Amino acid sequence: MLNVESRPLQYDVDIDVVVAGSGAGGLSAAVTAASHGRSVLVLERAARFGGTTRKSAGGVWIPNNKFLREQGVADDRTAALRYLARIGRPALYDPHSPTLGLPEWEFDGLAAFYDHGAQAHEELETLDALHLAQASNGLYDYLEKVPENLTPQGRGLYHSRSMGGAEGGRLLIDDFVAAAERLGVRLLTGHRVVDTILDRGRVVGVVAETEDGHRLHIHARVGVVFATGGFTHNADLRLQYLDGPYIGGCAAPTNTGDFIALAGELGARFANMNQGWCGPVVVERLLKDPQDVFCSFYTLGDGLLSVNCSGRRVLNEKAPYNEAARVMAAWDPETLRYANFPLITIWDQEVADRWAIDRLGNPIPVDIDSAYWVVPGDSLEELAAAVDDRLQTLGAHVGHGRLDDGFVTELKATLDRFGDLADAGADTDFHRGESRFERYVSSRFGDGDGPNPLLRRLNLNTRLYATILGPGLLDTKGGPLTDTHGRVLNARGAVIEGLYAVGNAAASPTGQGYPGAGGTLGPIITFGYLAGLRLGAADARVHHAAGERAGDPARG
Repeated sequence: MLNVESRPLQYDVDIDVVVAGSGAGGLSAAVTAASHGRSVLVLERAARFGGTTRKSAGGVWIPNNKFLREQGVADDRTAALRYLARIGRPALYDPHSPTLGLPEWEFDGLAAFYDHGAQAHEELETLDALHLAQASNGLYDYLEKVPENLTPQGRGLYHSRSMGGAEGGRLLIDDFVAAAERLGVRLLTGHRVVDTILDRGRVVGVVAETEDGHRLHIHARVGVVFATGGFTHNADLRLQYLDGPYIGGCAAPTNTGDFIALAGELGARFANMNQGWCGPVVVERLLKDPQDVFCSFYTLGDGLLSVNCSGRRVLNEKAPYNEAARVMAAWDPETLRYANFPLITIWDQEVADRWAIDRLGNPIPVDIDSAYWVVPGDSLEELAAAVDDRLQTLGAHVGHGRLDDGFVTELKATLDRFGDLADAGADTDFHRGESRFERYVSSRFGDGDGPNPLLRRLNLNTRLYATILGPGLLDTKGGPLTDTHGRVLNARGAVIEGLYAVGNAAASPTGQGYPGAGGTLGPIITFGYLAGLRLGAADARVHHAAGERAGDPARG
């Protein structure tokens, strides 16, 4: 940090609020603060606005939203909080506890999300910054089968002009940027915040560095908001903090945890650092195309299954991606390895012909000839040999995993078992095809023809295909602890004046939970909005530093 208490600093820029990061969290804070009369500068490290939000489908999960209320659908507060607590902290959940068994900060955060999520949506809509519509295609919450989830449909919202299409995140960001510009917010790309400026214990600005190494000292009279995302792309932080062998993910490449060190220097308290928004990821796609890769949000096809290096099936392949990825973090005390990392997903020619969709991280390619991540084989033996060769090549990227000596024998038994389950139409091992969410996804992209449309015995007389999956991240969800206004707290629980954090740069109160499509952006937008409200409040402290000189952000 740069402490100017005893040494006045000549500032290049003077502004009320500085926001670092231009995803949905940063822009919701910027737009809200500007709508309350604050001058705002947004600094984006990348060459384009939007961060990870821009890559997404633009889903926003909001409980008790206006569409539910207009339809007369009750989304009871107690029930909604029980659902979030149950999936977020299953080992702590206690429906009879005043905090549902959660740490107080997590309960308060979830309560603030429920209490203000719909308000954030509606007020940002009034500012022409956020245009959402209720999903109209039968979307269910990912964990709709959890008994605590009494409102399993209707919380999932999408950009009104996309309705879940691949361009949804871009449209959402474009609308936020347009609203910010109308409100006079100044937005700069190619500016990375590398330090904070402190005066008498208060954060009063930042140091930003341009791509050519030029540094700007920027004074923030009211506050600084960090919305720079998590640390998905920082291998050292992943190793030190995450509970499992996560190998990276589909967050924006600039999500390298810049704020962790800066907040630590200021004495911030950290929380939820071992958790992430998780999803299986095709290992070779992550390695070759880290900027545009997606986690495998949906793995399509009926004649398809996933096995570990022993040849055993270990999960419901259609389970929500957050839950599926966590299976790969299971530890085997006998072999002393992550027994399900990596996983090998195998499919037959019919799946290759029917479910080739080049989006959502689906591993089944449209163009098989250019699909470098797909391993083909004309028999199980040939396929296994090719997969093992590929694993050897990948080395540390798959935890040095190799196929067990008895892989083919065990795989044949697994395929026989899977085929019997498919013929009977019931997956009594892992319950594939039983949830309404899974059937919703299947119906969108084409059902199979058997008694269970998500199950079919693989045809081993056709060409077979495989790909290698590892545990990935949409982004991490740990960081400095904040209050419900987004103000960062120190190790003693006191507010670090002038410092705010929102989105995946801050500790999420969701624990390990992922409630449904848009479960990331719903809280992110809500807490960005609440931070913006606090920054725009009439009683928010305005800091005047001696010796400062105003400047034009465009100079950077």
